[in-house]
Amino acid sequence: MFNPKENLLDQQLAVSGLEMGIEPITASLIGAGISAGTSILGGIMGSSQASKQNAAARKNQREQQKLLNKQAKNQNKYNQEKFDAERENYKKQADYNFQSAILDWQYKTSLRALQERTDMQKYIINADNSRRQLSFNKLAEQQGLSREQLAIEDARTENAFQRQDLLVAQLQAEGKASLSQAGNSRNKSIQSNIAQIGRDIAVMNASLTGEINQSNLNMFDIQLGRFSADARVEAARMLKPQRLPDIPAPVRPPEPTWVEPMKILPGMAAPAQQQSVFAPLISGIGSAASSLASVDFSSPESTYTPPMGFGTGNIPSSAYSSSSQYGFLG
Repeated sequence: MFNPKENLLDQQLAVSGLEMGIEPITASLIGAGISAGTSILGGIMGSSQASKQNAAARKNQREQQKLLNKQAKNQNKYNQEKFDAERENYKKQADYNFQSAILDWQYKTSLRALQERTDMQKYIINADNSRRQLSFNKLAEQQGLSREQLAIEDARTENAFQRQDLLVAQLQAEGKASLSQAGNSRNKSIQSNIAQIGRDIAVMNASLTGEINQSNLNMFDIQLGRFSADARVEAARMLKPQRLPDIPAPVRPPEPTWVEPMKILPGMAAPAQQQSVFAPLISGIGSAASSLASVDFSSPESTYTPPMGFGTGNIPSSAYSSSSQYGFLG
């Protein structure tokens, strides 16, 4: 068993059977060699551990980069699908709106054509009614004038017959007077009859004149009535309808300018923290060189003094998993 309180080199030499059988210079060389080998071995193990840590860091960086690339790819895919859907929805909505506008235009055009036909039919009916009404007004005027003219003729005829009756009555009265009377009495009787007949004729003429004047007034009223009736007909006459203006046909709106979504570039994963794999080797080689350089070959009595931390300074803690791995520790 090794005693940590005693010199480690002496114990190692005692175990190997060379404790006092080796010259001091040889013992110094052996100790320096062991120290150098230990330092180099510790550098190699430190370099290996640094290399493993570097590889793990690079692997983590690659995994992170893959995740960032996948996220960017998924986001770009979603943006493109969303853009395509919006463009497709716009086209569908634009087609629907245009078709609806076409149907509305066709419907309004049909209504316009129907309105034109209806207005023309109303105009034709109104024109026929106006012509008939004007004809009725003219016929009514003619009938009224004819009745008044007939009334005047009747009055004149009656007046003529009455004159004849008076003349007959006068002649009869003169004949009677001539037979029954003589001289002045007969003349007076004849003059009296003549005067009476004159008064009666004057009355008849005045009556005839009144009837003629009244008939003339009636005919004027008849003509005035026709004029007023014709004026009302003309006022109610419709104007000939004109062709309505065409309804503008719908026009498809221009296609908007579509801009493709910008591609999202994946983020960069944090660079892997790399440890130098040469630093442990250089440190181990440097320690080994220091160990060898500490041997004084000019003095036969020279003894080797191991540097501080001999056998442990350059070996990582993981190297001490077993106490008997190198046979240096008890």
